[in-house]
Amino acid sequence: MRTMAIILAALLTLAAGAAWGATTPEYRIFGGAYIPTGSQADMLKSSMLIGMQGGAELNQRFHVIGTVAYATPRTKDRLDAQDVHLYQYDAGAEYFHRFQASQDAHWSIRPFLGAGAGARTYDIQHSDIKMHTDFTAYGSLGAEFQHANVAARLEARDYWTRFNGFSGDQTAKSRYSLVVGGGLAYHF
Repeated sequence: MRTMAIILAALLTLAAGAAWGATTPEYRIFGGAYIPTGSQADMLKSSMLIGMQGGAELNQRFHVIGTVAYATPRTKDRLDAQDVHLYQYDAGAEYFHRFQASQDAHWSIRPFLGAGAGARTYDIQHSDIKMHTDFTAYGSLGAEFQHANVAARLEARDYWTRFNGFSGDQTAKSRYSLVVGGGLAYHF
């Protein structure tokens, strides 16, 4: 039985290595703005946002990615405004179309559409309210301007969140926000 487990583990490792060899890993850093919209804008102010992404370019058109981002909006309570540490983490996919500048050019423009899902955690500082996490989903639109292995990126994401309030005990409501920013990507 032990020998069978070792053989199975070895085969799975080889299969995973072969699958990874067919993809191109990529890493991204980005910065931008977190912009609450609609009723979410009644509760939070806009703020800066930073983050990083890791992904795999499965082929020229299709990428899978994971994102971790951080923002620090303030609540809009005029009497007792609080800093909120907002943590966004999600996984998704992007579909690219490639425009080559010319046959001799070493750079290309790659517009994309994306979608994904994940979670958002709200941590209100200096408050009795405990950290709270809600489900979120997004759609994205953007472009990469790629030269060799490096690309500059512009992206806008429209997030939908099933928000239960900062304390997590309010009736869940749909809330929306935008994340707009730019960054750098490195394709191995």
